[in-house]
Amino acid sequence: MNTLRDSLASIPGAVQNLASVASNYYTYVGVRVQGQSGDSLSAEDRQSVASSPTTTESLHSFNETDSVSGAVLISEKSLPIPASLVKEQWRLIFNSDASVQDLQEAINHCKDLVLISEENSEERRWLVRHLVDLRYSLEEMQEAERDHLEVGPSGKTVVGHHFIARQTGVGKVLHIPKHRHYCDHCTRIIWSVVQASYICMDCHYMVHQKCVDRVARVCAHVIASERQYPILEICPEIGLAAQRYKCMECGTLLNFPLNFNIQCFGRLSKSENSWIEPRLCDYTGLYFCPSCHWNDQSVIPGRVVHNWDFAPRKVSRSALQEIQLFLDKPLIRLEEANPKLFVFLEKLATLKKLRQNLVYMRKYLSECRQALEEKLLEIHIGSRRYLIQSNELYSINDLEQTENGTLAEYLHKVFNCFDKHIRACSMCMAKAYICEICSNDEVIFPFDDGCIICQHCNSIYHRVCMTRKNMICPKCVRIQERRQKFENSEEQEDKSENSNKNDDQM
Repeated sequence: MNTLRDSLASIPGAVQNLASVASNYYTYVGVRVQGQSGDSLSAEDRQSVASSPTTTESLHSFNETDSVSGAVLISEKSLPIPASLVKEQWRLIFNSDASVQDLQEAINHCKDLVLISEENSEERRWLVRHLVDLRYSLEEMQEAERDHLEVGPSGKTVVGHHFIARQTGVGKVLHIPKHRHYCDHCTRIIWSVVQASYICMDCHYMVHQKCVDRVARVCAHVIASERQYPILEICPEIGLAAQRYKCMECGTLLNFPLNFNIQCFGRLSKSENSWIEPRLCDYTGLYFCPSCHWNDQSVIPGRVVHNWDFAPRKVSRSALQEIQLFLDKPLIRLEEANPKLFVFLEKLATLKKLRQNLVYMRKYLSECRQALEEKLLEIHIGSRRYLIQSNELYSINDLEQTENGTLAEYLHKVFNCFDKHIRACSMCMAKAYICEICSNDEVIFPFDDGCIICQHCNSIYHRVCMTRKNMICPKCVRIQERRQKFENSEEQEDKSENSNKNDDQM
């Protein structure tokens, strides 16, 4: 609430300071965009941005002014809220310093807004997320009061992020960070030794303590939960015009025309050519500003599924965090999405057969007392049990490991271990089959090479024997003959009953 009051109090002076703010804005743009046409945001650029006289807040105040009508508006960039709900901000509580009573009132008001909002609208989705955040904050505060603990800045809930405080300070031994970390909000360096910072437990969004209450990006875990599946379209671009030439995340004006600056302010010469570079995210197909798109590279799920292309491409920060959440989740039905891959790629066809054999083996091991006591499935498969439950689902990491061959190597080791147990276990051997066609005493299993399974009765035969029988299953023939005899006997009984009835009537 304090942030909104301060913003409203500063509105009269915003129009008078528009020219000076805009000039500083172009200086800020020139520092950040120069030399960034193809490179990621370097440390020198971040330091120059930090030392610039213009801050992110001044950029917000510039966007809050409508240059066409002259009216001063509340910027969507500075508030993580849809424009239609800005007037309700003071009743929904955005800061984390609220009391229990304030949170309860905000929860009740948020419920009312959810009921009157349109179904499947952006406002309802935002309200549901915010309602979850408010309830989470209220529960934490109530638990702290019950345990007589002091509610400190160790944890915060902001637009779906569950922030926890990172360790700071200097102890007896100074631990120098191996990697340099940057704030996802202001893009500046996080000096872990002297600066307090937070990190999201779900998506690893990292932010300064001073920036945590101004975070506008919805948690990637929330977006991934709502979407449920990764985007499998190849760069579904909508264009800058559909985005109104603004960054999709923070609303910064992209590719601002130079002529507007010359006509309105006359401070830049015609030789200078500065603008905020629009950067395309290859995963979502949306455009972002350099603050929200750091030229990070990642494998694109859609290109893997449709083109078997594992070349990393540039994605935004939010897309990178979302893809990382999908990496280990088996959500891709590869054969359903692109069945031709299994025709042209021999490694995929081999992997499919190997996984099908492991599915057969799982049925033996899940019913074997010795295997359950030794925990063979948990030891050799662990959390990737979906690999032996069906041969349809793949994760992004599975597809990458299929390309480099590590997944096939891993599954071959699992196959050999399971096969060794099944052939040495008396309980598993008791469930083996014998080929009925050749009457050989050799036992066979559904996962043996050279064996085939009847799709109707699940009997197992040698492939060579079935070929000699023109792929006709003897057991199915017997079942069909038995069924035919039963039907014929029923027909004869019906005829005899009808004839007896006719005789009685006569």
